[in-house]
Amino acid sequence: MEVPKMLLWNSFGWQDIFKTIFIFSIICDMTELNKASGTKVTQGQEMTNNSQVTNNSQVTNNSRTENHQSQSDNTLSRRKRTASNHEDITALLDEMLHEDTYDRRIRPNIGGKPVKVQVGLWVIALDSINVIDMDFKMDFFLRQLWVDPRLAHMQNKTFTISNRILEKIWIPDTYFVNSKESKFHKVTLENKLLEIGTDGGVHFNSRVTVKPSCHMDLRMFPNDVQKCNLDIESYSYNEGEVILVWEERKDGGLAIPLRNLPQHNISETLTMQLRTEYMSGNWSGIRAVITIKRKMGYFLVHVYSPSALIVVLSWISFCIPLESTAARVTLGITSVLTTTTILNILNNSMPKVSYVKAIDWYLICCFLFVFAVLVEYTIVLYLDNIGQRKRKKKELQKKLEIEEKKKNEAKRPFSNNNEPKKKSTYAKIRKEGDVATYVHGDTKPKKKLRDRIKEYLHRLTVRDIDELSRIFFPLTFMLFNAIYWIAFLS
Repeated sequence: MEVPKMLLWNSFGWQDIFKTIFIFSIICDMTELNKASGTKVTQGQEMTNNSQVTNNSQVTNNSRTENHQSQSDNTLSRRKRTASNHEDITALLDEMLHEDTYDRRIRPNIGGKPVKVQVGLWVIALDSINVIDMDFKMDFFLRQLWVDPRLAHMQNKTFTISNRILEKIWIPDTYFVNSKESKFHKVTLENKLLEIGTDGGVHFNSRVTVKPSCHMDLRMFPNDVQKCNLDIESYSYNEGEVILVWEERKDGGLAIPLRNLPQHNISETLTMQLRTEYMSGNWSGIRAVITIKRKMGYFLVHVYSPSALIVVLSWISFCIPLESTAARVTLGITSVLTTTTILNILNNSMPKVSYVKAIDWYLICCFLFVFAVLVEYTIVLYLDNIGQRKRKKKELQKKLEIEEKKKNEAKRPFSNNNEPKKKSTYAKIRKEGDVATYVHGDTKPKKKLRDRIKEYLHRLTVRDIDELSRIFFPLTFMLFNAIYWIAFLS
């Protein structure tokens, strides 16, 4: 069994083994070469496609890049120009406002002509017209224009700069002469505007609230017309240094768009120049005159009408019976107190002046009418008491006379022959000053007017006085109103 195995191994040999291994390695190499060539072809195609896409994207990116580059170039150029302008303005301001070339403590044209400052007002609100303190409140834009040659520049335009530079340039020290309170507005920042022109013209604008005093004549209140002034001057520069003038406009430098106020109307405005003499010299100034007319609607509703109605209400007393003393007295006193209350309330809201106002005349007369009704009832009541006393006396005298006659008749004898006969005389004795009378009832003597009045007053009863008062008081009050309103409104 061992011999055949040896023969088989010897017959195969080492050379065949090496050949087989060599062939197998060659086959493996060929397989790898084929795979490698296939991958190379695929990679080549992919590279070709990628190269085409890359070329297209490069073209698109190049065009976009060119556009962005052109835009960025324009932006940069604009920024450069803006920066150059800003740098130029900054350099210009630094040059103009340098301490060596500009001194803010000295006015323009020092030693030469005075600085002409043009002033203009644009009124935003005018209200709080107070008759007690005699002042009013104004909120307006204050415009001041002047020329400072030291600020002239070559920018060929007027530029606006921050108001912080106001601390570095000369500004006129204008102030309000008759102002009680003044303030600048600072919300959200200071409301100030500064512009500088090419020739050195300076425009300074600020928002100001002022409370000027206003002397008021209230003799015709509430139909009064007041003229309130606003005076503006330079505080430290006399007319040889600074001259204030109104801005040359159609409205004269004073613009008030809102002229219809709740209780007043602005009927007229006027601007003028001022020249005030002080101990230290003459000062130039300007004045704005505002004519204010008061509206009467409030006072007609709340003062005149209630007062007139109270007077009419007091006349009800004439229709109440004389015996109702409590009702008539209560009505009269209530009317007097109500009129007095209206008068006091009105005077509490008015200044303590030494003259009588027009509305005071009306209220005082209404008070007198109401008081007269109370006095009339007092007189009627007094006369009624006197009349009752006289009637009681007459009744008592009649009773006494009747009793006396009865006593005398009881004492007389019952004989009619001894009684003297009465002589019937038809002629009356003529007295001096009377018209001649004739017998048998001819014309009676004419009486004088004074005697007729006396006779009428003697026949007048107490109740007739109330009836006359119902006519007399309304007619008198109507006559008073006619005279008052004609004189008041004229």
